[in-house]
Amino acid sequence: MKTGGHILHIPKIEKGIVIDHIPTGHGIHILEIIRSHPEMKEVVVTLGLNYRSTKLGKKDLIKLEVQELTPRIVQHISLICPGVTIKKITDYEVDERLTVRSPQVVKNRLQCRNPNCITNHERHIETCFRLVDEQKQTFKCIYCERVFHLGELRPLIS
Repeated sequence: MKTGGHILHIPKIEKGIVIDHIPTGHGIHILEIIRSHPEMKEVVVTLGLNYRSTKLGKKDLIKLEVQELTPRIVQHISLICPGVTIKKITDYEVDERLTVRSPQVVKNRLQCRNPNCITNHERHIETCFRLVDEQKQTFKCIYCERVFHLGELRPLIS
């Protein structure tokens, strides 16, 4: 399919969500997060990997035939890939656009790496982290007060 002299590898969708500007290699991780939410199990998904991008050089892309993403899913995505663009599509055109940023507070989404943290011993206590530095992607556990890089923290998928 051609449009404006460009070849479309993934056809446009009439209505749904496009997650764009995903750094190469992270599309699979975002897809895993999306599929971990029960309400997304039956959604039609198109995944594109290693597309040329003027912004990133190369990028991944996900198209979802769904009305919207819940705030919980958007927060999950923002933890994996802050900076991606989420576009709402209506009648084949971008209706709304959101660039996700790291959340200021993350509740019950990440596991504290401190083995002595109360959240690792008392299962009824939800984890909670506050963003310390958006550029460095560091978060502080509100219980043990240790600071961790986002890459050090394991996501809690529920």
